[in-house]
Amino acid sequence: MGPSDGGRPIPIRKITNWKRVSTALEEIDTPSLNSIPNDIASTDEIDFAIGALTNHVRTVVEESEREVPASSNCRKFPPDILESIRAKNADMRRVAISLLSTDPARELSTPVKARVWESK
Repeated sequence: MGPSDGGRPIPIRKITNWKRVSTALEEIDTPSLNSIPNDIASTDEIDFAIGALTNHVRTVVEESEREVPASSNCRKFPPDILESIRAKNADMRRVAISLLSTDPARELSTPVKARVWESK
């Protein structure tokens, strides 16, 4: 069975908010972490502690994800801007390879940044 419209299903991407994950993992007073004993004496307790920690991290990451269409891109620029960005990136690579100072690199990116701001 396929989609009701007869087309292909829309591919979905998951985007993780890593700042949110980091903040959530800093909290140590959670039920899943509180279930880990303070004194681990046997291999069974080690296995239990590893499982509890793994499940906690997995849950935190899953709760910090959101699904978006894979084709979604908030930076849809006109072709001329994309070409400017490609040219600037190529020039930046050449600058990095030749180990020049950052001043020429800054001069290369300024017009591209201005054009991107104009398109917004």
